[in-house]
Amino acid sequence: MANISSREAFASLASRFTKSKTDKPLHVRPPYNQDVFTFHKSCPECELTPCVTICEEDIIKLDENKIPFLSFEKSGCTFCEECSKACPSEVLVLNNEHQIKAKFSININSCLAWNSVMCSTCKDACFEDAINFLGVFRPTIDMDKCTSCGFCYSVCPPYAVKYEAIREKL
Repeated sequence: MANISSREAFASLASRFTKSKTDKPLHVRPPYNQDVFTFHKSCPECELTPCVTICEEDIIKLDENKIPFLSFEKSGCTFCEECSKACPSEVLVLNNEHQIKAKFSININSCLAWNSVMCSTCKDACFEDAINFLGVFRPTIDMDKCTSCGFCYSVCPPYAVKYEAIREKL
């Protein structure tokens, strides 16, 4: 029988509450993008990347192809519209739609509130009141209200909130 060190045992237990590199979601693009083809054609040619530098929440990042994407690791999108106003190529076009093309969900196996622990950090962070609880437990996301802003993702202690990009055709 193999001896397990206390460090290995703790790492095994803690792994349930840390983000896995294999869990990395697909890239989600900034809001106000209407034309997928223009986005992929124009953004890599943009030398200034003003959408990245002007983002007040610092969630717009560039991938290896210089295509902007949203990283919800530390914050979410306030829909301040500054990225769209700063875009020189008119790839990000202002409209009245405050919606990011992503789908959010809650992993009930790792969610504290689904496992009899009182936690409402995701609901507290939701500006749209799109997270509903059954009493004080079992949260669900109402996708009719959810704007996919990402604030619930960054605050969830066990990282039970997940998201994925809504696939679009190029």
